[in-house]
Amino acid sequence: MSSNHQLQVQCSFGASLTRRRAKAREAGAPAIALHQCRLATNGIDCNRDSPREMEQDMTAQYFLPLATYPDSSSGLIISNAVAFAGYYGANLHACALRVGIPHIPNAWSSLLLDTPQMIEHAETLSRDRAATLVAAATNLAANAMVELSCRTVKTTLPLLHETVATEARFFDLAILECIADVPDTRIVAEAVIFGSGRPAIIFPNKTLAGPIDHLVIAWDGSRAAARAVSDANPFIHKAKRVSVLSLTGEKPLPETTGAHLAEILVSSGVNASATVTRFTSSSTGQSIQQTALELSADMLVMGGFGHSRLRDFVLGGATDGVLEKPLLPVLMSH
Repeated sequence: MSSNHQLQVQCSFGASLTRRRAKAREAGAPAIALHQCRLATNGIDCNRDSPREMEQDMTAQYFLPLATYPDSSSGLIISNAVAFAGYYGANLHACALRVGIPHIPNAWSSLLLDTPQMIEHAETLSRDRAATLVAAATNLAANAMVELSCRTVKTTLPLLHETVATEARFFDLAILECIADVPDTRIVAEAVIFGSGRPAIIFPNKTLAGPIDHLVIAWDGSRAAARAVSDANPFIHKAKRVSVLSLTGEKPLPETTGAHLAEILVSSGVNASATVTRFTSSSTGQSIQQTALELSADMLVMGGFGHSRLRDFVLGGATDGVLEKPLLPVLMSH
């Protein structure tokens, strides 16, 4: 197409829109219609869905890792995951992690008692638990009419936690459990929160999955907290009430930081308010959770803090307190 012809088409199109706007004014069209004409003049299709509407149209994909060795995932986390996915219309992806035990060379195994039999027993136990957990997830999802996919991944014990974090990267959200008597549940949670780049919801060892009517945001103005709020947007906008909680006395905070976030949330259509309380407990994580429970929260949203010190990974106080003993569902993001 020649440049002259392109110019004629553009002029013709612009003249047509000008005539449409004039007719709209004569007919008393509302301002939004005239605004749509101006957007169309600039080549913007204003009939398309807004980003938020398009996001809501997308089906969320939740990830549920199922441990099989040395300890097995609980049936309760499967039940909570299915119920939670069903309430939010999400697809659930269960991944059973079968463990392979590296075989010890004969020179070493001869010094140990029944090493080959012990390895075979551990691998058989892991395989059987994987089948049991997948069957349980399949039955619960079918009864709840939740879309479920299941797969089994074989890994080794040294790579177990890294494998979980890698698998979690494909999904919108990971659903995890933290049980004080089962240390590996916490190690898996840390691996996913700090290694997957995805948010995770940590469930305590009790039935709590259900509608998130009141959501509490632990807010200190940090980058991690901001990331957590962004990751929690689907739940924030569906909650009936949102409280922005700022904890004073633990570290310096601008007095208005929580109120400012609440104002922004209100302007986006969220029923939000700010709450300030003083740090009183010896554990920041427990203080935040106790205050959230006093506010009758159904979920707590907070940033996950951690950094490397020498060769060890050191968690922030609030993160450590929550993972040590979660009291309510906690969405954590790093």
